[in-house]
Amino acid sequence: MESGSSPSFTKPVTCMMLESRALCVVCGAPAIGRNFDAYTCLSCKAFFRRNAYNDHIRFTCRISGSCEITILTRRHCSACRLNKCFQQGMKKELIRSLVAINQATPGTIINRHHHEQQPSSLTTMNISPPDNQRVLLFTDWNLLTNIRNAYEDYCIEQFLASHQKIPLSIATQPYRSRIKLQRLVAIKLKYITVLISFIKRILQCNPSTGNNYEYIKDNFSTLLTINTSELMKSNVLKNAPWENDRCLFETVITENLLKRADEHLNVFETFLPYDPLIIKTFLIILALSSRTSPLFGKETYNPIDFHPFPKELILAQNYYLTVFWKYAIYRLGYYETVIYSVRFIQHFLRRQNIEAEIVDVIRNRDDQGQLAGLFETTLNI
Repeated sequence: MESGSSPSFTKPVTCMMLESRALCVVCGAPAIGRNFDAYTCLSCKAFFRRNAYNDHIRFTCRISGSCEITILTRRHCSACRLNKCFQQGMKKELIRSLVAINQATPGTIINRHHHEQQPSSLTTMNISPPDNQRVLLFTDWNLLTNIRNAYEDYCIEQFLASHQKIPLSIATQPYRSRIKLQRLVAIKLKYITVLISFIKRILQCNPSTGNNYEYIKDNFSTLLTINTSELMKSNVLKNAPWENDRCLFETVITENLLKRADEHLNVFETFLPYDPLIIKTFLIILALSSRTSPLFGKETYNPIDFHPFPKELILAQNYYLTVFWKYAIYRLGYYETVIYSVRFIQHFLRRQNIEAEIVDVIRNRDDQGQLAGLFETTLNI
């Protein structure tokens, strides 16, 4: 159908309106659409995809095999939840085969891509590649699908599960300064853990990059705004992380900085054109960079601070950048992709400035480095 014909604009809107009112047939949460032949929420979609083919894992109900599965109890019994998925018509045959998944792991594709490069020396992506480098291959599509699935499993699912230990809001605000600081650190831990989990999963798919987390762990604080905006667009988060603890955040990082952080979060939340795969791939590219965090002097240095940035991470980043470029051109067109990338990086650089000021405020607090030390521990996970 041609892009100019009217049905291409009216029909998708109607479907989205119908799907927005639908409920997940498994747990009753708002459905995101039809997944594996049943209307489900994002959580149950990810759960079914992970477990439908796991014949070697036998879930057992601790009661009688008839647990009620709701949005509040869906994580209590995996056996009854999986059974209900099948009872409601979800079909595991609609999940991509395990062979296709294994053939499309980032490690396999990146290594294949590296061996096909001529010359063998490291290169960066040409901003105007020839036509054959703009075409998305089958392996590229598989990789993009794996990125989406990994984000659902290791970021969104873990974020939802974290509400039990670190709730989005607490009934009574702490009055002791030590407990206040612990709450502040817990909030950052909640958001940074799920982002690290997602990126670690990406690294683990490639044996050559699996042990290189230490080289990039300082990048994650700067990426929190982008990932938070993505959680909000995925409808698993309604407000900014500091919304229910605003007084606490204003006390620690000042009202002015928090206002600027608010404004910047809104920039990414409303950034257009929006495509979830573009954002997720951009997150990976930035996470694999040699440094995106503010650079400060240290009192003590680790040996790794003087090591050259691993070649494996550069290769991985280069490949994800190539796939990003091809997919963005496919979705937006060449000219719009260039404009989009420039605008995105400009906003990210402004976010780096805000992060540098926040770090400076925390490092200069009159608490003998207590809060700075607590924040540092959030990266050692």
